[in-house]
Amino acid sequence: MPTDPQPILTIAIPTYNRADLLESLLAVLTPQLAAHADVELLILDNGSTDNTPAVAALYATPQTRIHRHPENIGSDANFISAFQQARGRYFWLCGDDDIPVPPAVDNLMHHLRTRELDLVYLTSYGFRENWVTERQEDPFQRSFHTITDPRHLTIVVNMMFTFISGMVINRNRLLALQDEGLRIEDPSAFLGTNLTQLSWTLPLLRRHRQSLVLWNRPIAARQGHNGGYALAQVFGERLVELTQRCLPDRLDLARLITNFAIRRWFPSIIYDIRATGNQTFELDKAHATLSRVFGGNPRYWLFTYPVLVLPLPLARVWLRAGEAFSKLLYMATVPGFWRKEI
Repeated sequence: MPTDPQPILTIAIPTYNRADLLESLLAVLTPQLAAHADVELLILDNGSTDNTPAVAALYATPQTRIHRHPENIGSDANFISAFQQARGRYFWLCGDDDIPVPPAVDNLMHHLRTRELDLVYLTSYGFRENWVTERQEDPFQRSFHTITDPRHLTIVVNMMFTFISGMVINRNRLLALQDEGLRIEDPSAFLGTNLTQLSWTLPLLRRHRQSLVLWNRPIAARQGHNGGYALAQVFGERLVELTQRCLPDRLDLARLITNFAIRRWFPSIIYDIRATGNQTFELDKAHATLSRVFGGNPRYWLFTYPVLVLPLPLARVWLRAGEAFSKLLYMATVPGFWRKEI
């Protein structure tokens, strides 16, 4: 009996009790799939008790598979379930609160159909109320860059390797590397880390060929819907450990990610938390954890610590100076960063 051909792409949406957000996503995404019969949509309902099953059924098409767990198995396990159930050559795990801005799927599929890629990084912009009116474009009006050097790719993507909606991975390539004998940890080993996605993203850097960056910000990332996890523990302590585990023979790439975190990412996040008075990320405990993890790295004391302790107006000035330095460093280390297409 003939089997269905493998889809080029699986878009997997893990969700739990956020029917309103899921509906906002599917209302934008589903029409984009109409012209792409080789895209599979996989919705993984983590035992929701709200209207999620009805919303998923309402937007279901012949391309859609809906898997409902009898009970909530946790977000990490749901992510792993998505990866394991995906049939596509490429795998895109999309957060239920983010929006792929049309024509995101058209643009992505054009590249996936015409060449072999290891990773695709979809840049994003943040929004709080309306993803249309809050739309942001790339300041250099770039379209896409093809990157072969894994160091350059890591510098460009950096902490966004942790952003599930922003990464499309070549699942076939990852499985082939395992078959060829490359030791890659099973995603189940990352349960409870809140960074399970790194288990199938970062290993592709170890035998990297070429990847793509889509610069036109095809993802609208909803702000204010974080997972409630501790900032310093997840993106400090665990990030250092997991990048090293995923990249055991490319620790230079792991260092690029963590150095960016303390030079640019943590200062920005910490300043925003202080400015808004939001204590979701347990800011009062951040220094104790971060200094334990990064205390031996001068970047922590130069870039992150001052934003943590200085009076807010001075912290803002320090942050802006650090941002300017990071931009200069980026321009000096990534060739052709300003070009429209590469």
